[in-house]
Amino acid sequence: MEAAECGAACLAMVLAHHGKWVPLPELREACGVSRDGSRASNIVRAARAYGLEAKGFRCEPHHLADIAMPCIVFVGLSHYVVLEGMAGGRVQLNDPAAGRRVLTAAEFDALFSGIVLTFQTGADFRRSGAVPSTWRDIAALVAGTNAPLALAVLAGVALILPGLVVPAATQVFVDYYLVQGQADWGMPLLGVLLATAVVQWGLTGLQNGLLVRLHTRIAILAAGRMVWRMLRLPVRFFGQRHAGALAGRVDLARPLGLQAAEQPVKAALALASSVFFTLAMLLYSPILTLVTLLAAAIPIAALALTQRRLEERVRKAGMAAIKVHGRAIQGIGMVETLKASGTDDVFFGQWAGLLAALVRDRQAAGRIEALLGAVPDGVMLLNRGLVLALSAGFVIAGNMTVGELAAFQTLITAFAAALSTLMRQVTSLKQVRGPLDQLADVATTPLAWEFAGDRPDAPAAPAIRDGAKLSGALAVRDLTFGYTPQGAMVVNGVDLDIAPGARVALVGASGSGKSTVGRLVAGLFDPLGGHILLDGHPLRAVPRDRLRASLAMVDQDILLFEGTVRDNLTLWDEAVPEARIIRAAKDAMIHDDIVARVGGYGGRVEEAGRNWSGGQRQRLEIARALVMEPSLLILDEATSALDPTIEQALMDNVRRRGCACLIIAHRLSAIRDCDEIIVLKDGRVLERGGHEALMAAGGAYRQLVES
Repeated sequence: MEAAECGAACLAMVLAHHGKWVPLPELREACGVSRDGSRASNIVRAARAYGLEAKGFRCEPHHLADIAMPCIVFVGLSHYVVLEGMAGGRVQLNDPAAGRRVLTAAEFDALFSGIVLTFQTGADFRRSGAVPSTWRDIAALVAGTNAPLALAVLAGVALILPGLVVPAATQVFVDYYLVQGQADWGMPLLGVLLATAVVQWGLTGLQNGLLVRLHTRIAILAAGRMVWRMLRLPVRFFGQRHAGALAGRVDLARPLGLQAAEQPVKAALALASSVFFTLAMLLYSPILTLVTLLAAAIPIAALALTQRRLEERVRKAGMAAIKVHGRAIQGIGMVETLKASGTDDVFFGQWAGLLAALVRDRQAAGRIEALLGAVPDGVMLLNRGLVLALSAGFVIAGNMTVGELAAFQTLITAFAAALSTLMRQVTSLKQVRGPLDQLADVATTPLAWEFAGDRPDAPAAPAIRDGAKLSGALAVRDLTFGYTPQGAMVVNGVDLDIAPGARVALVGASGSGKSTVGRLVAGLFDPLGGHILLDGHPLRAVPRDRLRASLAMVDQDILLFEGTVRDNLTLWDEAVPEARIIRAAKDAMIHDDIVARVGGYGGRVEEAGRNWSGGQRQRLEIARALVMEPSLLILDEATSALDPTIEQALMDNVRRRGCACLIIAHRLSAIRDCDEIIVLKDGRVLERGGHEALMAAGGAYRQLVES
């Protein structure tokens, strides 16, 4: 969960309390979560849509005890939490960012902003949805590995048999060889034990080999599925999350895949071993078996009592780890700014604070784990002594032989080991709930419209032929967009037309909606209203391959990666002809700069293009777009770092290519000769026309030019 999603997450908790389980991505849309979070009024409206009677109001802290709980309160002027209860001067909160925590009344009063949202089930409320299941999520994670998984389980089940042979051999050895002195039992018993050891060694090796194969396969599948799906999510998904947090989720996929392979297998085998050893103990003494099972219930009860607290601590530690990782990546990316401003020590202090919180959370979880790890061993040690005392009485009374006593003690040792393994694996499985939720954020977010199987628009018309590029004709009608349906519109009722080969410019002050229109035309955002037509066809009706082959966009944020110049221009597409690459570079006025460097097109580009100037980076990015030979090119502040001479030559080269252009610019020298100039203000069209006509009108465009 991101910080901006706290309101939606709180509503999810309230709905779950009443028996309605709704995925967070669905609530994110319902609550209108934007980059700035969600409004209380939107949360109330969303709750009512799900059948709750919801209302929001201001309240003094001492009146909260009279309000039905759970409710949502606004704290710290920037964060929503769920208030679960108040008693004895203590306040129980469920914080989406930190899990459950208890504050004193004074601490809560200092945080409480006075805004509270209350909820009760209404007549239309219906319980629905499925409770999140760790086992179900793990099953989805290991999907496609049934064969090696089944073989590893079978090998583990077979390992139970040697564990049953040893107690029987112990009984025979004590009763017949030691007590009765039947020396002829010695060699057969030795042979049985040696054979058992060989079988156990072989099965253990087989199981470990299968688990290694399973680890590798699941790790590859988990990480591959994560990246594959993430690349197909809408652009808005990335805009609402920190890059460091997303990188952390990719890193989670591999180790989580390994845990999903090993821990369920070992837990299931430990459970099966416990059952078999219990049945074997029953054959020797039902009374002693009952005593052992009663002792085993103590650590199981301890696990049940602490599992929720442990899960919360582990989830909190996982979120803290992602914050530490993300902040470190953020610092590396802005290292020049930190050094230039002399605030590197301040940044280090913030990072160290996050690290300290992570260590504190991990220590809290570690203390619970240590307690749970010690309980089974200690209890079973006491149980072994008690059983020994009871069984000694049975031996004296003649109800049990010495060999049976020794065999039973051997079974108790094996049972205790299986129980300890089971407890350890179940505890570890509780720790994967947090990482699974992180992966679920990616897995449950709907794919971008380009990749969704069920598209709302009709399929492509026959006029759009496979292999044929679009002509570049663009028509936008009554285009409307806001980052949330409930929020203010960023683009409102915009119309524009671009004929093939024509050029239209969008200008306006910062925040006027220019770049947003460009992203809408490129299909990166979904409009809330209006139509975008390419060659007369709805944008979504154009097959993805045709769309991306016909339309290119150069953003104001330059993105170059470490690799060769050729790779940066072709995005690793080895099928692009060399002549096409060179033509694009020449038209972008960067060819001479490339060939002047060592290696030419095979020369190195460092991360973010650090070894190229700002103007060169812009021209490399424009060349990358021209390599595609688009019929419609969107330029968003793409030439802001170029001097006027190079800029004019580059734009002339683009015009000679015959592709239509939608130019978004602050610097008006690049748009004087456009076929139409559209001035935007607050997302609406304020003026439109040619340069001379707009200058003569003396309106907003003239003010922009003269400012």
